[in-house]
Amino acid sequence: MTGTNWARLVPFVLVGLVFQVAVLNDVTLFGAHPDVMILIAAGAGMAAGPQRGAVAGFVAGLAADLVVNLPYGLSPLTFVLVGFGTGMLRANLASREVESTQAAACVAAAALGTLGYALLGTITGRSGMLGLVTVYAVLAVTLGALVLSWPVLRGMRWVFAGSRARLGLAVPRGGSALS
Repeated sequence: MTGTNWARLVPFVLVGLVFQVAVLNDVTLFGAHPDVMILIAAGAGMAAGPQRGAVAGFVAGLAADLVVNLPYGLSPLTFVLVGFGTGMLRANLASREVESTQAAACVAAAALGTLGYALLGTITGRSGMLGLVTVYAVLAVTLGALVLSWPVLRGMRWVFAGSRARLGLAVPRGGSALS
């Protein structure tokens, strides 16, 4: 990532965090609220590939963990997986540059990421993260993602504009990473 990417990513994540805390945390659907931070990770993967998606997911996860009452590190871990996963999906479907397809992938990634967050929380010893509350959280995040995926994708394209985002893994063609 270039310095310009960092200069755009950090403020974008901070604006997303303020929007999450000031607006989305007051929107309650099924007892849960939409989550723009996980969409930032998914949008970064769609806009710039798996490596940059993972980095943006880590940054967004660190910021998100500042305002939740769960073990620190759970959000960055989950968001790294979401950013990398959506980046890999885009790398494998590179011929599909349709915005609606990318938005749908971000919605699905947000839903799966929310489920993954609950699973990782349970694995790390947090009780009560799996159950009907998880279903409601996935529904709330999915409905929020339907509305927020378009602006987040546009924002992530702006964050990574001008950088030569290579899609796929960083292994040279025809050789190994060691040579």
